[in-house]
Amino acid sequence: VVYIKEFESNVNNNDLRPCINHKNESLKYFCSTCNIPICKECTTTDHSRNHEYMPLNDAGSHQVAKLQNMVENTRLRLNELKHSQKTFDRAYGMLQTQYHKAQHDINETYNFYRQLIEERKHELIKELDNGFTEKQTILTSQMQKIDETLTKANQPLDFSDRLFKNSSTTEILLYKKQLENKLNTIIQIMPDPNMHSAFEIEFVSNFQAIQTGVRNTFGYVRTSPEMATNNHYKPRPIAPPITSMNNACHNHNHHSGSSPTKLHHQQHNNNTPQSQSQLHTSSLLNGLEMLTLSSNLKKYSTPTPLSFQSSTNDINPYELWSTGGTSITSPISAPSVPTLPSLPPLSSSASTNGTTDLGVDMVMDSLSNLDYSTLPQHLMLPSRPNGSLKRHKMIYHLKFGEFGVMEGQFTEPSGIAVNGQGDIIVADTNNHRIQVFDKDGRFRFQFGECGKREGQLLYPNRVAVFRQSGDIVVTERSPTHQIQIYNQYGQFIRKFGANVLQHPRGVCVDNRGQIIVVECKVMRIFIFDCNGNVLNKFTCSKYLEFPNGVCCNDKQEIFISDNRAHCIKVFSQVDGQFLRTIGSEGITNYPIGVVINSHGDVLVADNHNNFNITIFDQNGNLISALESKVKHAQCFDVALMDDGSVVLASKDYRVYVYRYLTTPGTNGVTTAITNTTNSSSPASPISSSSTTPQITCTSPNQQNQIDQIQQTLSTSNGYC
Repeated sequence: VVYIKEFESNVNNNDLRPCINHKNESLKYFCSTCNIPICKECTTTDHSRNHEYMPLNDAGSHQVAKLQNMVENTRLRLNELKHSQKTFDRAYGMLQTQYHKAQHDINETYNFYRQLIEERKHELIKELDNGFTEKQTILTSQMQKIDETLTKANQPLDFSDRLFKNSSTTEILLYKKQLENKLNTIIQIMPDPNMHSAFEIEFVSNFQAIQTGVRNTFGYVRTSPEMATNNHYKPRPIAPPITSMNNACHNHNHHSGSSPTKLHHQQHNNNTPQSQSQLHTSSLLNGLEMLTLSSNLKKYSTPTPLSFQSSTNDINPYELWSTGGTSITSPISAPSVPTLPSLPPLSSSASTNGTTDLGVDMVMDSLSNLDYSTLPQHLMLPSRPNGSLKRHKMIYHLKFGEFGVMEGQFTEPSGIAVNGQGDIIVADTNNHRIQVFDKDGRFRFQFGECGKREGQLLYPNRVAVFRQSGDIVVTERSPTHQIQIYNQYGQFIRKFGANVLQHPRGVCVDNRGQIIVVECKVMRIFIFDCNGNVLNKFTCSKYLEFPNGVCCNDKQEIFISDNRAHCIKVFSQVDGQFLRTIGSEGITNYPIGVVINSHGDVLVADNHNNFNITIFDQNGNLISALESKVKHAQCFDVALMDDGSVVLASKDYRVYVYRYLTTPGTNGVTTAITNTTNSSSPASPISSSSTTPQITCTSPNQQNQIDQIQQTLSTSNGYC
């Protein structure tokens, strides 16, 4: 903490500091025009024309009081900002609850539709069977009559043949009348050749009507209006804004000597209140971050930008789905979303003579341009205390598994991996097998049994996958401590490493198909090719304490999670040289695994207190941090799916899937957004009062609307 009174006491004690521009001169004056202390030489050079200045002793008390007033006003604004953050936290929780409710309603509607469609299917099949049976009976009867007619018709024909052959003309004429009557009767009973059309049967359907009917009757997702055009919560700048703010582009130089990070302000022709709100808020947060002077804070000091939005529109009543253009609304309506308090502008200004108003970004530029290396130690700000990292809440959207030895059950799911098709591969250690599930947690197949022969497994503890071929790499702990490779269908290919490995703990496959294994206890790294040949090995006992997970990037760098060192250690894949550390105690406590996503971000998983995911870039700069809302038992391993989901193997004999998404925030900072669906748990009830934008899914009232749905299905599905 920087105590302002120290400045005044130093001035009164004539503890003058040398001028930055003139090293031989002491600071004796204060230039009100430039708002900086100056020396006597400065009054004749840079500050000579049209500049107002006064002795430093005379200006000190006034300027210090002015700065103190600004500090207090800023502290008040930050308290209000913290209060609004709690409001957003509550809104976030309500949004999760409403999301679960909407998802539950969609599933209920789908099941209801499926039941009705199934009933309609059986009705049509029964109708088809009845029609077919009726037509079949008629056809059979007609065929029997035709057979009888043919038999009877052949009798006069045979008689005629014998008559023509053996009788005279007179005898033929005697039987002529009878034969003509018989033959005329036969001709009259001949069936119509087109009568087969009376026995046709087919199913007639209208796919377009079905599509329209489903869209009109299934329901729809209703969200509250977008809040971009409202300005009920607009964080104000600490001081009046700069007149040329839209054209400003400032470089904030970190005190540790890193390359400057440019903060770009988005330029909008319409200059909406939403964009102004985002601009002021991100400037404030980035500015406060620049106040952190401790050099060891850089690797986790990146702020997470926030976008403040609100809406003045009342939430519409909960609308049920409708058919045929008839809208049915529920009498229950949700109250409007309360608006957050607006922050009034500060009365103090940091400029004089009306030349320009000093805004937040200019203040931060001034701070960033200070030479912090010259500050005495007692003026340095303390680094962030352990455990004070703000984490976003998240919950799993899928879980599967239970204790047991049957399919889909585990006794120790200690290793997990994901292949290119999204299948989840689990090493079930004490069951001596590998189980494969699809991305929705449905069991596909398993392979392995207890033993030491080919195709058998003994305590498999970690798995990895060749992304191109889909081959599965399995490591076994003692007593075999070896590597086995199976193809994507679970067929044995080869095994190796028993003569060199002792305690394999983590395994991964790089983009060149090389297998990287890290060993605990002996602290070694082995690199094999796909045939089991040792390409390289390193001893890292000087740097590792308890490694338990490994991954690699496309720059031939190996990332190892060190559980006892509370960080990620990075080594060169070429020569094993230690390169850097990512994370630290208080940020990544007791990590259990590390993975790299498609954006190149490093995800560190730990289960200290809760299940936590901390996201860094590959240089160790913090991007975002998340924590689960539910506590897990001890976690074994993590893997990453292509859609960004994190798969977690837990000691409670289950596999959990957490979905998160990284999106570019303001000022180029990446913000983590969690998708918190939970298909395995029932939806929570929605409170009648809410501080979050409403999101609901209108679904059918099964008692009141069944007749309308059945009518729609009957008319649009098809008929026989």
